[in-house]
Amino acid sequence: MQRWIIAGVVLLVFTFGAGFIGIRIYKQNRPYPVWVPLPVNSELSGEKKLQFSKELKQKLGEHSYLLSLSKDLELAKKWKIASNEEAANLVAARLFVKVGEADTSKGTKIPSINIGVNGKAKDKEISNEIALRLHRDVRKLLGADQDP
Repeated sequence: MQRWIIAGVVLLVFTFGAGFIGIRIYKQNRPYPVWVPLPVNSELSGEKKLQFSKELKQKLGEHSYLLSLSKDLELAKKWKIASNEEAANLVAARLFVKVGEADTSKGTKIPSINIGVNGKAKDKEISNEIALRLHRDVRKLLGADQDP
């Protein structure tokens, strides 16, 4: 009888351990999009916002730009892939530019264009770096003053 109790306890410990590991792996691989809002004039029509977001996506999606971004951020090394070409292709697949809204410090919503990348929860630091770099480059492209 004691053998069955010990076997049951061991089986219970393994079951809870496997469940914990499974939940942890599931949570790390959930989608985790990261974006930075770019405020736009609220008087612009929806068509112009959409057109601007498409043009911005096209400029940010250029292979030469994505290749330099992946080299500067050392994405191949961080993602443990073979080359910067593959990293640039991966960023191109994850990149998005969408028309949306952003929250202000006063609690109101303003129209914005959200620039970011889709990623996994376990890569959120890398996604944050990419999104901030994209936002900084868009501000340079538009001629806006840089934040200190």
